[in-house]
Amino acid sequence: MGALIAKMLLPTISSLVFLPAASVATKRGFHMEAMVYFFTMFFTSIYHACDGPGLSVLCFMKYEILEYFSVYGTSISIWVTLLALGDFDEPKRSTLTMFGVLTSAVRIYQDRWGYGIYSGPIGTAVLMITVKWLQKMKEKKGLYPDKSVYTQQVGPGCCFGALALMLRFYFEEWDYPYVHSFYHLSLAVSFVLLLPKKNRYAGTGRNAAKLNCYTLCCCTSQAPGKENTRTIWTTAQKPWMRACNPGLPFHHSRPRTM
Repeated sequence: MGALIAKMLLPTISSLVFLPAASVATKRGFHMEAMVYFFTMFFTSIYHACDGPGLSVLCFMKYEILEYFSVYGTSISIWVTLLALGDFDEPKRSTLTMFGVLTSAVRIYQDRWGYGIYSGPIGTAVLMITVKWLQKMKEKKGLYPDKSVYTQQVGPGCCFGALALMLRFYFEEWDYPYVHSFYHLSLAVSFVLLLPKKNRYAGTGRNAAKLNCYTLCCCTSQAPGKENTRTIWTTAQKPWMRACNPGLPFHHSRPRTM
């Protein structure tokens, strides 16, 4: 009986493998990707916990909604990981991210178990990455990116990603708890491998962007006393201030007499 309960809880426990992926993403400076991984872990674990014995108390939302967000989070995780691998510049990066978020929401609402929920984001992202890298190769007249990226990141990451999709769509009928748990593990490993080693938008050294409670409260991450000069907002100058010459001193010192 204990072995049966453990087997039923295995998909729920295996969903927690997305938490190390979120931790690695945060350490590398990919805070948005880490948030998506945590979102996926949360709803996937709660969704599978509703199927487990004695854990129905955790179902704080309707089962269909948990199921939807579980699939949606996985699809968005794949999308943002591949965009991070492509290393697109702004504003293309943010535009493509929002495009995938919106289109995946509509596609998954229409059919959450079809092949298109994953093949669409993967195919689109791979096509854009291929076009960009081929253009870079043409400009450099050499291999782009380095050979180590293909051998240490892209190759192993794609292998684990393909294994995860094969387990998800072709082998789950064999033994659902074990196969689906290996699917979670393979998918999380592929995220860690495909994610670049460093986010070039996160800064380096003392200028590295940090995500903590202080920065989440809309506060600057700089040390107190230093002003942030990079801002899109400008302060309107009052009409009576324009008439004054800001270069004049407020008082004139008395001339010295010999």
